[in-house]
Amino acid sequence: MRATWRALRAAGVLSPALPGLAAAILRHGPTLYALVAGHTRRTPEALALTDANGPVTYADLQAHADGVAARLAAHTRPGDPAALCSEGGRAFVAGLLGALRSGLRVLLVPPGPPDEVRARLQGQSIRALLTDDPRLSALGLPTVALSPAAPGPQSRSGWPRLDWPCPGWPRAGRPVLLTSGTTGAPRVVPRRVSPLAAGRVALALLRALRPAPNTATLLPLPLWHGHGLSTLALCLALGTPLHLRRGADAAELWAVLAQERVGTLVVVPTVLRRLLAGEGHAPALHTVVCGSAPLDPALATQTQTRLGDVLFNLYGSTETGLIALARPADLRAEPGSVGRPLPGVGVRAAPDGQLQVRGLLSRRWLNTGDLGTLDPAGRLHLRGRADDLMIVGGENVWPAQLEAVLAAQPGVRACAVFGVPCAEYGQVPLAFVELEPGSGSVAELQRRLAGVLPRRLRPRLTVLPALPLTETGKVARAQLRARLTQPEAAAPG
Repeated sequence: MRATWRALRAAGVLSPALPGLAAAILRHGPTLYALVAGHTRRTPEALALTDANGPVTYADLQAHADGVAARLAAHTRPGDPAALCSEGGRAFVAGLLGALRSGLRVLLVPPGPPDEVRARLQGQSIRALLTDDPRLSALGLPTVALSPAAPGPQSRSGWPRLDWPCPGWPRAGRPVLLTSGTTGAPRVVPRRVSPLAAGRVALALLRALRPAPNTATLLPLPLWHGHGLSTLALCLALGTPLHLRRGADAAELWAVLAQERVGTLVVVPTVLRRLLAGEGHAPALHTVVCGSAPLDPALATQTQTRLGDVLFNLYGSTETGLIALARPADLRAEPGSVGRPLPGVGVRAAPDGQLQVRGLLSRRWLNTGDLGTLDPAGRLHLRGRADDLMIVGGENVWPAQLEAVLAAQPGVRACAVFGVPCAEYGQVPLAFVELEPGSGSVAELQRRLAGVLPRRLRPRLTVLPALPLTETGKVARAQLRARLTQPEAAAPG
């Protein structure tokens, strides 16, 4: 208990703002909107976030959200399902807050062409679509614009004033997430997170990460998946500035890290690799949280060599929530580990080898779809997805094992390994590889692999200009798997 109070005090949670936040939650319910309302009441001109268009204060963010809620009132009632589809930044955040203030179940949908968005909304009975994409008017749904251009009585952000009472705790809204679509089509996650469970998750992270008060966070990831959304929630809870830079290149990220004196960087491995390929200085950086995709040992070691003991590897999923966290000491000892289970999380292996978890979000055991083991020190090691397992000459081989070997080779920017049929071994590995410019020939890479892998495990190589990625920056394995039937993918590289 003392450790918990120390973590809360160090993060600035036990600050003079706490009574105001508590009052806002009592009034508006346990939502992100309540957090913003609490900060607005006490420090209206404090910085809430920045995006490519500049800074946003808490007062402006709340006014923007109130404008969204006013427009939603014409189409929805508390409890209705709505969808939010936006590129991100302040418009996405204000849309989310406005939907939560209106008591809606809001489905967070990645941006895309109308046919793609329509497929993701199928069967959801959406009553209103919040978007800043004019193409989506083709869907025929009642549309609520996110841009602050509206006639009528104006609040400080240019939105109509909200003249009706907020729905309150009994009808507080909640976000609904889609899976990332790494191995197949994204699907809605039928999960409701209670405020108590969300508090346990936040507390577990605070105790592990120990963020400094008033330290800015940089998030170059989308907000419509769990990784980005949880970062937004934690920053709003702590009252710390959040810099949103989805899609920024390495040079821009280094500039933000230096100019804004960012203390916490939240990334996926793809973004981290590209950041390290650039040059820059981050004088205030003390925490790098990587997650949402496997972190190969070579990248973990490279990060610690370049930035010091600042790297944390977070393991979880949309379906199960957060599971484990590797701290810098864990990654020094075992760079390929995802660390130890978070406090309150149980992990076990089912008879088929799949990991099952329970704890922060559910008291029943949930399948992760991942294969893994616990080492004697209690650290969790992932072996890959259960449906990706290869059997090569009677031996179980996980793609992640071979991907780690490939990723450690000079010049390999990204890779993904699959099993393909073989008359001699039953299956053999095939690797899609993205190489660094000027890194040498495929023949040179094959020679290096011959020195570290037996012939049966040496993957055939198919070089692509760039591996396809999901919105969260993971390698889109479903798209690559579809290429396996194409003639060029079946031939040796």
